[in-house]
Amino acid sequence: MSENSNIINDLNKVFIPCRTVLEMEALISLYLLNSNFDRIKDVPESRPTSQKLIDILGMRSNQFYVDIIDYFINCAIPKVKPIVTYEREHHDMYRMGNVVPYSKTRICVYLALHRLKLKFLIIKNIIDKLKTNNFELKIFSEYKDSQSSLLTIFAEEYYKKNKTNLTLMFPKSNVSERVKGLIKDDDSITGEKLMEMATSKEFEDKNYIIKFIMREIKASIFVCKLMFAKMDLHNPFSRTKDIEIDAEETMISNDFIPELIPAISKSLREKNFNLLNDCVKAFYFLMDKVLEAINNAIDIASKGQIKVGLYDTIYESGNILTF
Repeated sequence: MSENSNIINDLNKVFIPCRTVLEMEALISLYLLNSNFDRIKDVPESRPTSQKLIDILGMRSNQFYVDIIDYFINCAIPKVKPIVTYEREHHDMYRMGNVVPYSKTRICVYLALHRLKLKFLIIKNIIDKLKTNNFELKIFSEYKDSQSSLLTIFAEEYYKKNKTNLTLMFPKSNVSERVKGLIKDDDSITGEKLMEMATSKEFEDKNYIIKFIMREIKASIFVCKLMFAKMDLHNPFSRTKDIEIDAEETMISNDFIPELIPAISKSLREKNFNLLNDCVKAFYFLMDKVLEAINNAIDIASKGQIKVGLYDTIYESGNILTF
C-alpha cells in the first residue's frame, strides 16, 4: 500500500472518527495560553464529569468549547475499556475488561499517543537535520534573514510541520458559499475552526517560542491521561524500567526542551562548540527516555500487541519527518 493510501486509510479509520481527540488537544492548548499547567495537571486522576471539567477550565460561557468537552467526556471516554488486571489495590477503582487492540474501544487512546509522540519526533527531527549538517543554519534556505537564530528557525519549523500534519487530519469539506454563509456564525465544530484553534500562533516574541511548543506537549499529555484514567492507569508514562528518570516529568521539565533548545541556540551563536556538543548529547539522552516512555504507554494500552520502533509513529504522518 502506498504512503498516500495509508494516509487515506488512517484518515477514514482513525483521524475523522476520533477527531474529538484533536479538538480536546487544541482546546487545552488554548487554555494554557493564560493558565498554568499545574492547575489541571492532576485533574484526569479524578475522572471529572464534563460539567466539572467545563467549570475547571472556565469554558462555560463558550458553547463551542462546551460542546467539545461534553462530547469527549460523555461519548469518547466511555468507549475506553479498562485493562485486564488481577491486582486490585482499590476494589472500588480497579475493574476488569477484555479489549481487542485496534478496536474502537482504544483507537482514540492510540491517536492521542500518536500525537504526543509525533510532537517530540518533530522536535527531534529538526535537531537531527541541524546535527547532520554541522548545525549550519543556511540549510533552512527559506529563512533569508541572516539574523535568524536557531531558536527562531526551530519555532517556525515546528509550527510548520505540526500544521502540515494537522492539515492531513482536518480535510477541508467541499461546501458551497451559500452553505458556508449559513454556518459562519453557528456553533458547529468545523474543520476550519479546529485548524484555527490548533494552530494559533502566539510566539512573535522570542520569550513565547518555547512556551508555544510546551503548551502543545502538555495538552497532549492531559488528553492522554484523561483516557488512561478510564483504564485505571494514572501514570502510564512513568511505568518504565528506568526508575531513575520520571519520563512524564521530563516531558514538561524546564531542564529538557525549555532549557536545552535555547542553550543549543546560544552555544551555536557564541561558537561554544564544547557546550554545544554537551547540550546535544543531553538532548538526545532525554529524548530517547521520553520516546521509550511513550512506547511503553502504547505497549500497555495494547496489551503488548502494538510494537513500534523508538522513532516510528503509530499512524501515518506524511513526509514531515523526512529531510
